Amino acid sequence: MPIRRRETEIKPETALAELTGIGRAGLTALRDLGLTTVGDLAFHIPYRYDDFLATTPIAEIEPGGNVTVIASVVRVSGRRSFRRRLAMTEAIVTDGKDEIGVIWFNQPYLAKSLRQGMTYRFAGKASRTKYGIRLVNPLVERADAEANAGGYLRPLMPVYPTTRGLSQHAMRKLVRRFETLLRSWPDPMPDAVRESRHLIPLSKALIGIHFPESWPQEKAARRRLAFDELLRIQLAVAKLREIREQGNAPEVPFDEAGVKSFVKSLPFILTDDQKKAAWTAIRDMERRLPMNRLLDGDVGSGKTAVAAIAMANAAAAGFQSALMAPTEILAHQHFHTLTRLFADRKERIALWTNSYKLSSVGGREIDHHGRSATRELNAAIASGEADIVIGTHALIEAGVDFRALGLAVVDEQHRFGVRARRLITEKSGLEGLTPHLLSMTATPIPRSLALTIFGDLDLSLLKQKPAGRLPIRTEVGFDDAGRVRAYAHVRAEAAAGRQTFVVCPLIDPSDKLGAASVTELAERLKTQELAGIEVGVLHGRLKADAKESIMRDFVEGRLPVLVATSVIEVGVDVSNATVMVIEGAERFGLAQLHQFRGRVGRGAHAARCFLLPGSTGDAEEVARRLKEFARTDDGFALAELDLKMRGPGEILGERQSGFPALKAAVLTDLPLLAEAKAVASEIVGVLDAPKNTALKKYLTVEVREVHLE
Repeated sequence: MPIRRRETEIKPETALAELTGIGRAGLTALRDLGLTTVGDLAFHIPYRYDDFLATTPIAEIEPGGNVTVIASVVRVSGRRSFRRRLAMTEAIVTDGKDEIGVIWFNQPYLAKSLRQGMTYRFAGKASRTKYGIRLVNPLVERADAEANAGGYLRPLMPVYPTTRGLSQHAMRKLVRRFETLLRSWPDPMPDAVRESRHLIPLSKALIGIHFPESWPQEKAARRRLAFDELLRIQLAVAKLREIREQGNAPEVPFDEAGVKSFVKSLPFILTDDQKKAAWTAIRDMERRLPMNRLLDGDVGSGKTAVAAIAMANAAAAGFQSALMAPTEILAHQHFHTLTRLFADRKERIALWTNSYKLSSVGGREIDHHGRSATRELNAAIASGEADIVIGTHALIEAGVDFRALGLAVVDEQHRFGVRARRLITEKSGLEGLTPHLLSMTATPIPRSLALTIFGDLDLSLLKQKPAGRLPIRTEVGFDDAGRVRAYAHVRAEAAAGRQTFVVCPLIDPSDKLGAASVTELAERLKTQELAGIEVGVLHGRLKADAKESIMRDFVEGRLPVLVATSVIEVGVDVSNATVMVIEGAERFGLAQLHQFRGRVGRGAHAARCFLLPGSTGDAEEVARRLKEFARTDDGFALAELDLKMRGPGEILGERQSGFPALKAAVLTDLPLLAEAKAVASEIVGVLDAPKNTALKKYLTVEVREVHLE
């Protein structure tokens, strides 16, 4: 039995499971949000507020806007919609002069709790329906003197990120239990730092963000919390930069004749961006300062070719290279790609993963199956006979040692962490030297954002696409006819022997979000639109070996259709895949949609991408975004647009961005970012002092391996 804490014993580190009154379902929902302690809850901040400061007379309500109305209930009733099978609560309310209809879905308790003649505040969106203007699913709170005396009604009512099983009312009630604790929350920030940057104390910030009485109070609170978030990022960047500047790397001379010969042997002509990026990396590797370069290229821009040139130059100087990929399938594909690119060369290439032990020389592949063959391959790596070694990121922890590792290339993992740097340095065979690092990402990132987040890396952009790449035709299907066209095309392509990706935004069913789960969608396609065609299912909750097996079947052409979640956003190269169908397209950012689209059109056949939005969100806004996406295939232009429209989280993804999720800060707030950067440079060197223990615990971000997928 867990210990149940009295309210007076609660501290920031107290586990929510030790508190009374939450319940098992509530704890599960909180855990799904990443909230397990009181401290987690304190920093789970509202993403918006329902403004009860300003109210709108019913006569002045316009459809499409968010309004707050003070009105009394004329009548209220509950019923069930037979067509949609939803519980509906309907009311007519009046402000004394005019009336308006109000409707709630799946909140049947309101039919009993709303009292005729009683006054309430209704805050929500006004929509035009066939019955006239209605308030749809508004927040409702008592607005009479008795309710105000209880103190629950707030001028600015917080709206929190929640999940199924945890209502806004329950979240607000839970946070309010700790109001006294928030008012005395310790602030580890030195007064001098805080006052010089005009920041309010942390306790006032927490009160101001959860219980603001005015917009200026909320603004000051958010600024303090945003500053702390940006400071954490800048401290992590400063620490990585400090580590880099303390290291020494091997000087890799430029083999001009060898590089020119290798480039001439490639089966394609390099773009100007590729030439510039390769030359910059080669120049970086001539220095003692360890290269730390991010190669950011749009899908199909030829990042691997740039890395291959750097690896060829390293091999000519007697140094080994390691290429690390996020999955075994992708590592296997890199091995085949490099085997092809080095087919006319003498370099030996090795693939070392749990499932594969292969090598190649001059385009001929050798399977090192069995213990003795595996030991032989390991010995080739340790002796330096293997010039290029490919594997997953576990390669540096798998008992594999190098003789002279001069270059580490990391695919889709572009902040190579402190621990990984230490391990690879220990295994490099170069005593006291740190290998050069080239990171690659296929997520187009605006330069301003990249320099903000990855300020410890130098940046190379590949915006040009190699000649001969066929454009991908993109269509948006806003109705049933669009869905019919999409899946008719999938059937036609399957009949021609080609393959299709179908992307679904969720794993579990969600009536509230109106999106089918990936398993439900796959079953429907098997029995309806794609009956008779084999359909595979891939999502993040499958075990690693199951995911590898399904993906291998698709890569090798045995599976015509793959229904997947966003696990395929950054993935393998399937040249036979010609169709991408994206269900619930409005739920993804433009940059993420671009990643999906980039999974097809990599072969000789024309490709198409179908966007099939659901019913959620603002229809006009959804149409505008998706039409904008369909008009361009420039990933960097789309990323810039996403940054303006939806924020940095939509480009990188909260889980994939490599730094703590930004709850208060926006990376486009350059003045605050500059202040955070200045403070980071001031305190990074003194954080380890005993007097700064609390500050270090509060601000330090674990600098670790982080990935984009």
